[in-house]
Amino acid sequence: MDISIILCTYNRCDRLERVLQSLGNLKGHPEITWEVIVVDNNSKDRTKAVVEDHVRSGADRVRYVFEGRQGKSFALNTGIEAARGEILAFTDDDVTVHPQWLRELKKTFDTYACMGAGGKIIPVFEEKGPSWLRLDVPHPFLNALVSFDLGEKPCALRTAPFGANVAFKKEAFKKYGLYRTDMGPTKDNPLGKGEDTEFSSRLLSAGETMMYASDAIVYHPVEQERMQKKYFESWYYNFGRASMTRSALPGRTVYYFGVPRYLYRQVFTRFFAWIMTLDGNERFCRKLELCEAAGAMAEASRRHRADAVSKQQSVAG
Repeated sequence: MDISIILCTYNRCDRLERVLQSLGNLKGHPEITWEVIVVDNNSKDRTKAVVEDHVRSGADRVRYVFEGRQGKSFALNTGIEAARGEILAFTDDDVTVHPQWLRELKKTFDTYACMGAGGKIIPVFEEKGPSWLRLDVPHPFLNALVSFDLGEKPCALRTAPFGANVAFKKEAFKKYGLYRTDMGPTKDNPLGKGEDTEFSSRLLSAGETMMYASDAIVYHPVEQERMQKKYFESWYYNFGRASMTRSALPGRTVYYFGVPRYLYRQVFTRFFAWIMTLDGNERFCRKLELCEAAGAMAEASRRHRADAVSKQQSVAG
């Protein structure tokens, strides 16, 4: 099989029905074989019934898989294990995909020698945003609102794309492992993020080629729950964690307690920039930069502890 589309969902049966209809409208070359795997992450609503109704209506490409361990990364990894395609495409349970989405993703892998690809994500605002949500400033507010747009032409990616529109060769997961289950949304941390960008960062750091698929488009709604400062703070903190990969560190890095020295400087600099900024909107931008640096520091510390435990176990063994 050419492509497996993996769609993880949790208690969003109304939106799920719309995205399944959207996937049913996909257009592609007849020779492309594909499937849709819906991974139900322990939903308590009508998620299973919605999928079963969709299958009965003639959508024989759709498969239902249940994952009882709460956490999106668990669901993603279960979908990967169940997938039969050579290419695994991921999207969210609330998007609308362009009719040519699947064909353009396949075209990208056929044209370029790449391990992964990220497509364009266009945000669709359901309601007017608050006054502090400024989209006319250089600070990338749109990133946290699931927007990814590098223009109208394909190009090699230098930064990680977002999980709402990304695809990898299946061999990438055999070579580099699965999604990290200590990242991403969970029952205890529904605002958790970063599992998707961390995996892409892992590939980029290893020297793998990832392409921007400019014509593989999905439309992502911006719900009211994303229009809150708490959401942005959590997103940037987890983005900092995800971007903190081992090979991304500068050479000859000096460490204090397992944390690169430059991160201490970055956190202190951004902290003082935050408290010294008087303009409210600009002050929030500075706070988000601090959250990102704090996330990077937390991840560096976590990795240092994990390495220490691994060394102790190796010595003991």
